[in-house]
Amino acid sequence: MLQYLKESTFKANDVVLRALALLKNHYFSIAGLCFLLFVTSNLSSYLAMTLSDTGAYAIKALLCFIFLTLFFGTQLVLIKRSLLLARGIEHADFKDYIPSTKQFFNFLFGFILYSFLVGLVYLLSSIISFPLLYLDVDMETLSMEVNPFITGIIMLFVLIRITFFPYFMVDKNFHVFRSCKLSVALTKGNTISLLLLFMVIGMAYMLQASCEYLGYFIMAKAFSFINTFVIIPSVSLVMAVAYHDMMKDYQGGDDPELLKNII
Repeated sequence: MLQYLKESTFKANDVVLRALALLKNHYFSIAGLCFLLFVTSNLSSYLAMTLSDTGAYAIKALLCFIFLTLFFGTQLVLIKRSLLLARGIEHADFKDYIPSTKQFFNFLFGFILYSFLVGLVYLLSSIISFPLLYLDVDMETLSMEVNPFITGIIMLFVLIRITFFPYFMVDKNFHVFRSCKLSVALTKGNTISLLLLFMVIGMAYMLQASCEYLGYFIMAKAFSFINTFVIIPSVSLVMAVAYHDMMKDYQGGDDPELLKNII
C-alpha cells in the first residue's frame, strides 16, 4: 500500500474534468446536501445571535447539539455520496449514506483536534516571534497580523496533508489517528496540486469575505451563492475522485509511520 501511495500522482486535469462530468449528471443530489449545510450554518448563527441575551441555557445546549449533529452528519453524508459517485455507484440504499456513530464522533474529534492544533501553533509562533518586540515591532502588529499569518500558513499545509482523513474514516472505518497518518502518506508528492485546489476555494471565500467587510452585501451574497452551489459541490466530487484514483489499488493492512511521510 505504501509503495502505491508513494508512486501515486495527482492527475489534476483528469480528476477535475471527471468530477465536473459527475456533477453535471448528479448536480441536485450534491448541491442539495451543500444547500443543507448552508442553511444549517446560517440558521445556527442566526439563532445564536437571537438567543445570546437570553438565559435559556438548556435550550441553547439542545440547539447546539442538534446543529452540530446536523452539520457534521451532513458533511459525512456528502462525503459518502461523493465517494459512491466516484466509484460509479449512482444508486445505493439509504443506510449506505448514513454515517455510523463511530464515524461521526471520529470526525468530530478530528475537528476538535485540528482546532487544538491551531491554538498550539499560534502559541508557538507567538513564542518564536516574541524577540521582534525588542526590534520595536508593535505588540498589536504581532498579535493581530504576524502571528495569525504564520499560523495560517502552517495550518494550511497541515490541512492539505490531512485533507483525506474523513475519507479514510468513512471508506475504511479507521479511527482518526490512523486516518490522519494515511492521509499524510497519500498526499506525499501531491501537495502542490492540492495547494492549487485550496487556493481556488480560498479565493472564492476571500472575495465573499472582502465584499462583506467593504459593505457590498449584494456582491457578498452573490459569492456566497457561487460558493454554495458551484464551488463546494465541485470540490466535494474532485476530492472524492482524487481519493478514489489514489486508493483504487489499495490492498489493505498497512499502518504507515507518520514521520517518514511528512516530507
